[in-house]
Amino acid sequence: MDALQKQSLDDVFDAFSMISNGLIVNLMSVQGGVTRWSPSAVELFGLPGEYIENGAFDWTKYVHPEDRKRYLDVMLPLISGERKSYDLNYRVKTANGDYVKFRVIGAMLRGEDGSPGMIGGIMKNLGLADETDPITVLKSKAAYMRDLEQLIKKDRNIFTLLVGISKLSQINEVYGYTYGNRILQEVAWQIQETVSGRGSVYRTDDATFAFMTDTLSREEVCAIYDSIRLKLQRGVSVDGSRNSLTVNGGLIFTSGTSADPSSVYACLTYAYYESKQRMHGELVDFNGSINYDVRDSLDMVNVIRECILENCKGFSLRYQPVVSAVTEKTVAAETVLRWSSEKYGVVEPADFLPMLEKDFVFEELGIWILENALTSGKKFLEKDPKFVLGVNISSSQLDDELFIDFLLDTLKKTKFPAKNLCLELSERCRLFGMERLKSRVEALRAHGILVLLDDFGKGSNSIECLKFIPADYVKLDMNLVRGIDESSSDGEMLRLLCELAKVSGAKTCIKGVENEKIHDLVKQYGVSSLQGYYYSKPVTEEEFMALGI
Repeated sequence: MDALQKQSLDDVFDAFSMISNGLIVNLMSVQGGVTRWSPSAVELFGLPGEYIENGAFDWTKYVHPEDRKRYLDVMLPLISGERKSYDLNYRVKTANGDYVKFRVIGAMLRGEDGSPGMIGGIMKNLGLADETDPITVLKSKAAYMRDLEQLIKKDRNIFTLLVGISKLSQINEVYGYTYGNRILQEVAWQIQETVSGRGSVYRTDDATFAFMTDTLSREEVCAIYDSIRLKLQRGVSVDGSRNSLTVNGGLIFTSGTSADPSSVYACLTYAYYESKQRMHGELVDFNGSINYDVRDSLDMVNVIRECILENCKGFSLRYQPVVSAVTEKTVAAETVLRWSSEKYGVVEPADFLPMLEKDFVFEELGIWILENALTSGKKFLEKDPKFVLGVNISSSQLDDELFIDFLLDTLKKTKFPAKNLCLELSERCRLFGMERLKSRVEALRAHGILVLLDDFGKGSNSIECLKFIPADYVKLDMNLVRGIDESSSDGEMLRLLCELAKVSGAKTCIKGVENEKIHDLVKQYGVSSLQGYYYSKPVTEEEFMALGI
């Protein structure tokens, strides 16, 4: 590397360092053949030095063997110029031999000739994080996880209350981040004043705070939530302006020494989002109102999390045929996830996915599902080039700004045509705002990807969703189909919903076709496709191929 190239490398490295907020920075000069690392990385990983020649050093040896393929699938297109940016989680071996999980975000910078010049990344250690939140000066989420682990080891009876405010992002957009931070500081003060030293308070996320206690009863913690909610609804004052805040809350109780902190937090977060999305801010108790046995649930979630981190061990995919209502031939399939273990047997996705949607491991599972489903889908297309593969997408995936880029990369890598992929959006996807949902659907369809609104007829906003969202398909909620062979009024309601979907321009699929009588009834409704056990249960790739396409 000549002096000019080195100066350019150092200048860009300094720029990355300024925005890294103390995180690890690495910057590869593709043309200069050298990578520069932060001094902290040299110590943590045991690197040869801050400046390392690319040809004399293999970083992939530091990457966990199970993560190397995914790492290379992202980095090689960056080096060749086919990809512009990346956001990746993977495990790295430290100098003491332990593997630590990192989130690495970066971009490719082109040289004067347009070819890749540098690849820069910022690495956040997901195993080590700051103990104090810089805005509220409360303990951080990392401190909460550490304190929770210590109390679990002591076999304490622990209640954690997760409290959050809605629409912080809108406040930031309208009034600016300084104003939004003042709101957070006032909320933190109100919570601390309310708990009055009866436990510890933490800022766990952008707009959420945790209160943990091992001395109070469930009734006392519930009373604290009611008090916090009332205070914040009355409003907090910033710069002479009073802001009334919408408050949501989740609660979890745990005892015993076998609980895993990450699983506890995943279940707590699930309860919180139930409060936010379905219960209009009423406190949701994971142990009570959701009808879970908390000890079994925490253990199961912990096992599933570990399986996801072990290259999705125990997970498999099934494919349920979707047939044409006219020809009765298979024209599509819905991809169905399955997980099984010796202890729990086969567990339905509905019993664990909602608790993992906000957990970082869900990203790993989503990658695994898409890559494996599209690989199988290629084989189905060889039988029928018009075949459509349906893949269920969670609300957290749809809300991720990087999801579409990842999806397009996966389509390119698997060579699966976008026009043959249909993303099935569940009712939960309709809970984070109609305008945002519309923009995401329009972005997907702009790339030729089909979109299906699942569970139509379930929830209060189905008709509003059908009116504003430009979907290609609508799939009616299975509960609407059950009983139509015994009730004429149920059949008439289903027929009207089919007519309503048809008016929107979307093709309609009816699932839950379980017997011949239901089959004969729904055939009269003018729908485009049918799905249910009358045709086939979800089956393996090999069994699906044997059914005939």
